[in-house]
Amino acid sequence: MRRIIFFGIMLVLVSGCRYAAKTENAYRKYEVPFETVAINGSDVPVYNGGFGSSMVYHEIDSTFWLLTDRGPNVDGEIADSKVFPLPDYIPQVGVFRLENDSLVMVRRILLCDTGGVAFNGLPNRVGDGCTGEAAYGLDGAVIGNNGRRGIDPEGLAVAPDGSFWVSDEYGPWIMHFDSDGKLLEEFSPFNGKLPAHYAYRRPNRGMEGLTIDKQGTVLYGIMQSPLKFPEDSLSGMSDILHILALDIKEHSYREFAYKLENGEHVVSEICYLTDTTFLVLERDGRFPDNGQGFKRIYKIDISQATDISRLSASAGGGNGLSGNVRMVEKSLFCDILKVIPSYAHDKPEGISIIGNSMLAIVNDDDFGIDASDEGIAFKSKVRADRKIDHSCIYLVPCPAMP
Repeated sequence: MRRIIFFGIMLVLVSGCRYAAKTENAYRKYEVPFETVAINGSDVPVYNGGFGSSMVYHEIDSTFWLLTDRGPNVDGEIADSKVFPLPDYIPQVGVFRLENDSLVMVRRILLCDTGGVAFNGLPNRVGDGCTGEAAYGLDGAVIGNNGRRGIDPEGLAVAPDGSFWVSDEYGPWIMHFDSDGKLLEEFSPFNGKLPAHYAYRRPNRGMEGLTIDKQGTVLYGIMQSPLKFPEDSLSGMSDILHILALDIKEHSYREFAYKLENGEHVVSEICYLTDTTFLVLERDGRFPDNGQGFKRIYKIDISQATDISRLSASAGGGNGLSGNVRMVEKSLFCDILKVIPSYAHDKPEGISIIGNSMLAIVNDDDFGIDASDEGIAFKSKVRADRKIDHSCIYLVPCPAMP
């Protein structure tokens, strides 16, 4: 049965390649399913999908594993506040398959702690990983976690044994789950299993990308934005990100430096190619304007890069890097706005390679809501073409991978 399913999706992909041979900038687009949810106290619906923070194509059964973040939320009027219209939302993984040229959910995996208690997405007000954010309901009251732990998943890696790993922005933590979504173990700067300086991640700018090698022994993570050490000011924001190579069994790690094209950009994903080469998704945070914007995928090589894990966090300034550090090699692999001229989303956040010649891209739609400046809690998230933003998977032919 699995072989039949695999050949079914590959038939779709091969037809996409044939189409590419006839038409420049060919691609295929599939909308990720969602539910429309009416919210008490608001006339604006929440589009309960949100699958787009990360993506893994699972070749064993030809499925797309899509990760949500912490759930529907928007910036509040008070500094460092977030409004949560669905405060009981459980962060999750959706497993989808292409059937009859449409994406169909075949499994939903809710993320739970070691005791089987479901996580929520609310910020943790005290303790390790506290971001300083406060959660509010639509009535303006502060929302507590009620004994549950909040996580903000952003990166996803599926291991060969069917378990999976999630990188979380609140800590940051790297969390290992069994195939049913129950937490098995976690790595963090607070238990000594991740570099201590990762605790200086900026709020909502933690470990955004995660991938794993073919053997399932080494995880590779990348921060969304530069670390912010106590002596740093926002005006002195660096353009250097940390890449982590974490040996799961040995509990050892290496680190490398990635230089942004622009200090205002963020990185949303890292995708394994070989033990030394990866794809990295770097972007701005705006909707494209007449095809203009920055949504690019770079191929990087860490083989000649300096291992910065032994450098002091205070040496050479806030990012702990001196002028002798050799960055990862970086070359343009794909400009999303060129290969998909109609691309209208602000946040491409997941990428995956299918076979060795197809690139998959998914966007985070923020559950179709955005902060409002009109005195109401939130409004629909509307693109430049006046359509509500929804998560979509794009399949794009690309050069053969190693």
